[in-house]
Amino acid sequence: MQHGRACRPEYQPGRGQVRRWAETPAPLIAATDASWKGRAGGIGYVASDGRYGLRSRRPGRVDPTGFSRVLVSELRAVEFLFTAYDTPPVDMTVLVDSRPALNYLHRWQGGETGAMPAGYDLRPRHAGMKPTLVRLADLVAERPDLTFAHVKAHAGHALNEAADGLSRMARRRVEEPFDVRPRAHDLVEAFVRDWHVALAA
Repeated sequence: MQHGRACRPEYQPGRGQVRRWAETPAPLIAATDASWKGRAGGIGYVASDGRYGLRSRRPGRVDPTGFSRVLVSELRAVEFLFTAYDTPPVDMTVLVDSRPALNYLHRWQGGETGAMPAGYDLRPRHAGMKPTLVRLADLVAERPDLTFAHVKAHAGHALNEAADGLSRMARRRVEEPFDVRPRAHDLVEAFVRDWHVALAA
């Protein structure tokens, strides 16, 4: 399988792939994003091989996120992207539009895995699992081949716009239940097509 990217099971809630881009040559480029409004949140990712995902979030009475809800969500979106693969593809580039999130990713890659957003609860989760950001920090520290870069938000970058659209779609679903699958697929198909057209120009 190309890029060393064995994939997860064929169907997982909130994930999909536009198959026409499945054999995109390496290295892969992906974008992640998060969206919050009131107590409704969403995260999303899209990759140049057509993979995408979105997840909704409404904090419960006990929320381990801490004071930095948006920042933590931006980082959770990166972890959500990586879990779309058994192992993140070699030389993958991840674009984020949050400079604070990028700072943490670079610090973790430099070995500062103990650095966490203010107030983030480090206690084990259910079944003793490590917190999401702890798992992400450990993974990033072991992968110097991964590139994390900043992309300006709302500036017309196709992959960033797609990730932004997915995160907002996931957030809206908290308050307005609807079937996101066809909308998400159509959105990703349009933006990833634009990305590849621009790349080939």
